Amino acid sequence: MNYSSISEDSSATLPCAPIFCAPLPSSFGDILILWEGQDASSLCRIYLPKDVVAQFDRARVDFPHLTLWEKGAALPSAIESIAELLHAILAGRPVQLPFAILEKSLRPLGVFQQKVLMLEATIPFGHISTYRELARASGNSLAFRAVARALSHNPLPLLIPCHRVIASNGSLAGYQGGTAMKQHLLELEGIPFSSEAVDLKRAKLWNFSA
Repeated sequence: MNYSSISEDSSATLPCAPIFCAPLPSSFGDILILWEGQDASSLCRIYLPKDVVAQFDRARVDFPHLTLWEKGAALPSAIESIAELLHAILAGRPVQLPFAILEKSLRPLGVFQQKVLMLEATIPFGHISTYRELARASGNSLAFRAVARALSHNPLPLLIPCHRVIASNGSLAGYQGGTAMKQHLLELEGIPFSSEAVDLKRAKLWNFSA
């Protein structure tokens, strides 16, 4: 996969080029990918399908001048590569995350949220962790509620796999795409369930010490 057309320089933290979006079909509905510039100089957001609110309408609230990419037109090569990654994740296949691209996309966020999300991105395929454990790894074991808020505003779900973080009792808690999608993604990775909660006795727990 080629990610070279997504620049890694940090000359700006706010979008100064046009913001485009394109839908990516999935079994849960269309996923919306947003990027900056005709050549996709930066990946901006990923919106998961949820409820009946159209992703484009949700995205227009955050990006008022958003432009829908022409239907049928070839995507920028970098966005095509991102779409291939998302298809693989949705099919339950392990992928190598483009960490340099993720880091650039997160630069507009606060330092704590950046740290939480980049730590979360290190949870391997087929493993889960908890909000409390992620808070501990972030430097404050009591900040699990702040960690949950940070993940709830993850701008790049799936690429930053916040579906792998659950409550300490095994319940799924929340997810931008809804808990049904979260459970589906975890089951694709082989995470064991007991009813609607993760079976913590059999699941592979990640403690960020590796």
